[in-house]
Amino acid sequence: MSSQPFTVVITGAASGIGAAISQQLMAVPGKNLILLDRQADTLAELAATAPPGVVVETLAIDLTNTEQLTSGLSPLLADNSIHELVISHGIADENQLDQCEIWDKVLLTNLTSVQRLLAVLEPRLADGASVVIVSSILGLIGKKANSAYCASKHGLLGLVKATALDLASRRIRVNAVLPSWVDTPMLRREVRRQADLTGIAEADMLRRIKKRIPLRSMVEANDVAHAIQFLLSAQSRMITAQSLVIDGGDGCGL
Repeated sequence: MSSQPFTVVITGAASGIGAAISQQLMAVPGKNLILLDRQADTLAELAATAPPGVVVETLAIDLTNTEQLTSGLSPLLADNSIHELVISHGIADENQLDQCEIWDKVLLTNLTSVQRLLAVLEPRLADGASVVIVSSILGLIGKKANSAYCASKHGLLGLVKATALDLASRRIRVNAVLPSWVDTPMLRREVRRQADLTGIAEADMLRRIKKRIPLRSMVEANDVAHAIQFLLSAQSRMITAQSLVIDGGDGCGL
């Protein structure tokens, strides 16, 4: 039996889906977590909630900076392998087609930095490891004023499929989750912005969102985290290169 600790790396861990999966995995005995995000204070607060005996390391980092990633992670990993990797960081800036600066920023953060992260960490992944990448329902469909975000999330699905094939010989599985209308701080900011633009009350805007979802409820971050846990686990040992939609039936039709 290996004497190495069971190591989990989670990006975007400070809030939303990243925080939810971090909290869920903290409750699993025997896992050592390395949490990455730009928000140092929030990461520290999250790590402080870990149960006794659970090892949680944090790294405040700009994941678009490959050199910072390599130099920051190396001392935390030491000689240990990574058994589970959850990539959940991203931004959702809207853009028009001619707003190239926003396009570059979104693609760098949501897609290119994920490829760079995988390139850096691939040699450290244990044989039989599991990787889950958080994409979006907008990885399958389009949305007005979101060409950069949609392109980045579509691109992640191609990256998942190709990387899954690249790593299959080592029994490393790579999958994606595609949530829709997740009740996170990011979504709440977007709802407030849309409410201000349209003159509709924020509460009414939220009711409209829920009404269009067949299960009549917004997806919670914990719903997505539970799906991630399944894809990380041995229960999904024959699932790879797949995209799991979590949308309460929103995408099934009218």
